[in-house]
Amino acid sequence: MKKFLILLAVTLLPLAGFAQASSGKVSKRKVASVISQYKNKAGVDVVDLGWLGTSLLKGLVRYSDADDEDTRQALMMMKGLKGISVMSYEESDPSLKARITSHLEKALKGAELLMEVKDEGEKVRIYGTSDEKSGKVRDIAVFAPSDGTFIFLSGSFNLEDISKIMDK
Repeated sequence: MKKFLILLAVTLLPLAGFAQASSGKVSKRKVASVISQYKNKAGVDVVDLGWLGTSLLKGLVRYSDADDEDTRQALMMMKGLKGISVMSYEESDPSLKARITSHLEKALKGAELLMEVKDEGEKVRIYGTSDEKSGKVRDIAVFAPSDGTFIFLSGSFNLEDISKIMDK
């Protein structure tokens, strides 16, 4: 399911350009606060890659198979990526899971909802900050409360580049 969420976020990102006028930004500070509050709790797994970790990841992708078309496309989509935070709390105690979900919903309150998708009864919400003038989306949050998964991609992503990749 986690691979599905990541793939869904990247695949559906071009549709974010059709979102309504910006109603609010995803607060990095609020998101980071929730993640740091729960990252050491039982049943909660967190992967947090900052600028350096993300740069190393890009380097690994670049050197893994530079001649591969999929690798080049991945690098193009990753070029504006500054950091990644993934929190999985599916295995946590039900009361803890409810608290985490509640805190994440509060942190995302007022943020621009780019898209909401229902997959087999599960809701996946994608938040971000779109700028129609520049054609970019910044700071994307993918939240699947019923699955206990939260993904935050900080950075700026060019919708035109992503649309070109998706058209291939």
